[in-house]
Amino acid sequence: MSNQSLRQSELDSLQYIATMTNELVQMAEASRFPMISYLLGMAYAEAFDVLRGARPARHAQLSGNPMHSKVQAKDNHAQPRTA
Repeated sequence: MSNQSLRQSELDSLQYIATMTNELVQMAEASRFPMISYLLGMAYAEAFDVLRGARPARHAQLSGNPMHSKVQAKDNHAQPRTA
């Protein structure tokens, strides 16, 4: 029961993200970094849930990502103003 609203490239990206985060969880656990392991585990769970259709895909909601907002703010300040 995959999410039908996703394009194949998005499904491929989610599959890659799920695979990589799962590997990173294992590395973090082996190195005894519990918080990093937990956060990566949450990323894995989110990607997996979207893949199987348990969560809706959220398109173009980058404004909800606090890291993206910081990058955007920096980029806006770095641009010279024109009259």
